[in-house]
Amino acid sequence: MKAITSTAAPDNTLLKACEALDTASLSDALDSLGLAGGLAGINQQVPGTRCVGFAYTVLYEPVQERNGFKTAANYIDDVPPDAVIVSSNPGRTDCTTWGDILTHVAVSKRIRGTLIDGAARDIDTVQRLNYPLFSRARFMQSAKNRVQLKATQVPVQIGGVTVSPGDLVVCDSSGCLTIPADKAEQVIQRAQAVEQTERDIIQSVNAGCTLEQARALHRYDQPWLSAREKQANA
Repeated sequence: MKAITSTAAPDNTLLKACEALDTASLSDALDSLGLAGGLAGINQQVPGTRCVGFAYTVLYEPVQERNGFKTAANYIDDVPPDAVIVSSNPGRTDCTTWGDILTHVAVSKRIRGTLIDGAARDIDTVQRLNYPLFSRARFMQSAKNRVQLKATQVPVQIGGVTVSPGDLVVCDSSGCLTIPADKAEQVIQRAQAVEQTERDIIQSVNAGCTLEQARALHRYDQPWLSAREKQANA
């Protein structure tokens, strides 16, 4: 499978903007555009951690022929610092594709986090290093002689959602999502408006409004509208 490469420089402005947003507001923004981005069943393994970065995708496949020892993959040597590794073993939880060695390497390379459609092990080490790891399961059984690397930097499917190399990935305690690279700026703007709408509603309730009044006042039916758009539609 041919890898996708990109010559575009990472947009650190998008990273900084996403770092200030949670997955709930970003999910609402994706919904407003009819985009599927939530990666269901991928859970936080280190309490209090989150990550935002550009997807570096890794795809595994079952070992077809066991001619000698099938070792682990060394793809991480090529992963850039601002990446979130998105590793697809597609949903398989009976063997792990992440552990203590990869965690130590990821920390040393300043990789922003790892998302695994599959299982991870050595969770004690991951937690001690406070590394942002999100996976479908925890399990100790090795991937060696069970699965092998198929490709890197190719689109992968997680729960029916496509993650492509260079897409934005955001993970926090509520879950993980992906934002298509060509929609990132629009999604971020709408998520910022969602969070402002929610702050305005809370402020109005604290000032004495009922929740129904506050939601109507601040257009909770379309929270992704900017202040200007709300005034125009009033």
